[in-house]
Amino acid sequence: VLVNWLGSRHYRRFAWTSSGLYTLSGKTVKVLKALKAPVNVTVFMTEGSQLFPETQELLKRYKAASPQVIVETLDPTRNRARAEALVKEFGISGPSVVFKSGDRKKYVTVDQLAELDFSRARFGGEPSIKSFNGEQEFTSAILTVTESKTPKVLFTTGHGERKIDARSREGFWGVAETFRRDNCKVEEWASLGAGDVPAGADLLVIAGPKSAFTEAERDAVKKFLDAGGHALVFADVEFAPGKGTAMLDFGLRPLLEAYGVLLDDDIVIDPKNRVPQMGPETVFANSFRPHPITKLLEGSAVVFPLARSVRLAEKLPEGFTGTALVETSAEGWGETDLKNPEVRKDDRDVKGPVSLAVAIETSGKPEKKMRLVVFGDADFASNGGIANAANSYLMAGAANWALEREALIAIPPRATDQVAVTMTRGDIGTMTLVAVLFLPLLAVSAGIAVYLRRRR
Repeated sequence: VLVNWLGSRHYRRFAWTSSGLYTLSGKTVKVLKALKAPVNVTVFMTEGSQLFPETQELLKRYKAASPQVIVETLDPTRNRARAEALVKEFGISGPSVVFKSGDRKKYVTVDQLAELDFSRARFGGEPSIKSFNGEQEFTSAILTVTESKTPKVLFTTGHGERKIDARSREGFWGVAETFRRDNCKVEEWASLGAGDVPAGADLLVIAGPKSAFTEAERDAVKKFLDAGGHALVFADVEFAPGKGTAMLDFGLRPLLEAYGVLLDDDIVIDPKNRVPQMGPETVFANSFRPHPITKLLEGSAVVFPLARSVRLAEKLPEGFTGTALVETSAEGWGETDLKNPEVRKDDRDVKGPVSLAVAIETSGKPEKKMRLVVFGDADFASNGGIANAANSYLMAGAANWALEREALIAIPPRATDQVAVTMTRGDIGTMTLVAVLFLPLLAVSAGIAVYLRRRR
């Protein structure tokens, strides 16, 4: 009675899972305590769907941590009218968790919430949760809908870049949709003859061009960066038409070299990290340098279907700092003999480990900090590649860092408790005897014993 009396007046929540699956991190608690406006959360899922219990339990912790978090569960099979209105308002196409504050909104799909293990599904079982990303996605969504400014992202056009409205394997629709889900305004910019980068742009994306930027365009991009702008550059492997094996630099080499970034004319090979059943040019990289972009990549891998090496100069220009983000193994190299390529390293090739992506920023504490991320491949972030391995984490990490939204990449996924029981045929036989023979006999014997004792 005393314990129940105390419990009714002093409510506390405790997490007992060994992995801390539902324990909110200090960063999330800090974000929730700082909320000044209500955040409405709608769980657009049926009760029987996978991840529904985990989602509900985690959101209870958010609601308990802040009265500004208002959670509603909407079962689309029971409330069709409201479900259709929600689909029309937010553009969602499946089970999702929708966050809204004022006129800002973001939705998180079920696919983003967890990494599933399908090994049991091969034997007729349900896939199990390998890692749960709920806290990272939910806190990022809350930060996105409560921040004061809507970032503006521009994708350059006019040079054969990947199209942001194309859902083909080569398109960048998935990348653009990631920005939109993070409450960014996404637009295209035809840079040829346009002069300066449009005012108000927060991030410039050059997504796999196939032809060269002019000097005037290059100067416009440099002016934007020098003024504290941010950019992502995806430099694909592209050969100049009619020139045999000459590789294009898209007119960007002088621009990149001004910031200490070197774009090599090679194809990255890594026999140690070669993707099975694919050509030698399709590699995965699992070596990451410490950096906010790679914070969530430890223990993961990123798949690059066809990449060129991009590296930092031995001495960076004054006022800049840089990091090689992703590297091949020490056995990898950059193959420079493009006329007679062989899976064999020689003295002319770029020595491993080879860098596949770099990040540059202005050092010190300037009023506006320039940030630039350059990748030696665009296929890894395309619609057909971004779902592979940890590709989406690298892409999202680079985008959020470039936009100075480090808080959106600060919470790692949580591993779930995986309890497995392995039984031999002998164990199964013993359990069968106990359940089918011993326990019933024990009950019958107890009944006989009671009957005989009462007769005495």
